[in-house]
Amino acid sequence: MRRFHGWEPLRVEGEIPAGLVGTLVRTGPGLLERFGRRLAHSFEADGALQAVRLAGDGTASGAVRLVESPGYREEQAAGRPLYGSATSRWRRISNGLAGRTKTTGNTNVMQWQGGLLALMEGGRPVEIDPRSLDTGEVSDLGGVLGAAFSAHPHAVGDTTFNFGQQWGRRAGLRIYALPRRGAARELGHVTMPWNTMMHDFGVTGRHAAFLVCPAKLRLGKALLGSADFLGMFAWDPDSHAELLVVDLDAIDRPIRVELPARWVFHVANAFCRDEHLTIDWVEYPDFSTFAALSANQPDTEVAPPRVRRVTVDLRRRALHGEQTLWDEVCDFPVLPPARVGREYSTSWYSTGGSRLSGGIARLHVGSGAVDRWTLGPGHHVSEPVFVPRPEAKRDDEGWLLAMVHDGEAVESYVAVLDADRPSAGPLAQIWMGQALPVTFHGTFIADA
Repeated sequence: MRRFHGWEPLRVEGEIPAGLVGTLVRTGPGLLERFGRRLAHSFEADGALQAVRLAGDGTASGAVRLVESPGYREEQAAGRPLYGSATSRWRRISNGLAGRTKTTGNTNVMQWQGGLLALMEGGRPVEIDPRSLDTGEVSDLGGVLGAAFSAHPHAVGDTTFNFGQQWGRRAGLRIYALPRRGAARELGHVTMPWNTMMHDFGVTGRHAAFLVCPAKLRLGKALLGSADFLGMFAWDPDSHAELLVVDLDAIDRPIRVELPARWVFHVANAFCRDEHLTIDWVEYPDFSTFAALSANQPDTEVAPPRVRRVTVDLRRRALHGEQTLWDEVCDFPVLPPARVGREYSTSWYSTGGSRLSGGIARLHVGSGAVDRWTLGPGHHVSEPVFVPRPEAKRDDEGWLLAMVHDGEAVESYVAVLDADRPSAGPLAQIWMGQALPVTFHGTFIADA
């Protein structure tokens, strides 16, 4: 990371659409070392917020701010690393036994009730001021949350749903509902067959679907502070995956379906039709994509993913069928917000090689038609963020905003694309003035 800064004017090439007004906020790993010590995995890094404010008059300003969580501030005051693989072995053991973690906010950002929260898998969210991007305190959402809150909440109608993992002898998931108005609440708890890492899930408003993959947490290594973050998980190809389908009105009676071993980071969507629940996700045959994100094994060859659909017969409480929707190297599925939890026809994906660096594609789910924007070598394209067009006639009509690292210019820019035709290329390129680290996920805060 070269430079953190507050709001500054940015250079714009092309023309920003007049109706595109608001602020794009993304997050990802920002500090990959602490006090001269390299972290073992990017998932440990303190988050870096990358933001672009679109004024509506063709101009843009940008900011790059570190997520200065309480754990980060504690380390700064101590003058040494206190968390993760960069700290001493005895401190790691002490952290594990005491359940102490640092919430880094390096995976996603979530809007809720006028506020902004920076998220990660292994801890509670961190409050972020949506105007200044200043870091606040760790939030338990009014005393509701357990020790963790997933980085992939999904809003269906007026309610945002999410979950938090519980690790230990009784592995499980706590399921939460965050209404547009009113207090957050826990809906219930469901057990898992083993401790693992779960990144995403599908939800319809009536049901939630979770895939428990056989990347099994070595609890002893975690408690004893293993310096190898990757080594805390063991991929068990001889085991199976378990699909949990939870009726949100009867969480204590989940449907459990065994599936062959596979790994899923991201779920595209879930929806119900005639007592059948369908879940679409990006599926990898193994856990190699996790190793590729490690500082110790960055050259790992990633087994190619593809978009798969699984359908469960809710009445029979059994698998109805599986199929491949798109046999393409892709990930980071994006939907129009109005279609989350409902049947849909349009989705967008980051596409490319083993590092998913090639471009962005619009997939018509029913016909299989694809429209794609592809960049050359040396470019890395982030997950796009969909922004609905004001007064649009269709709920999938709008723009895509994607952060791009241009290896030739050694600078990053935000590409503004027509969501209907990514292949037409950027309507505008908003240059950030420096090369920025890769971000995972983000959100767009529309101006009222």
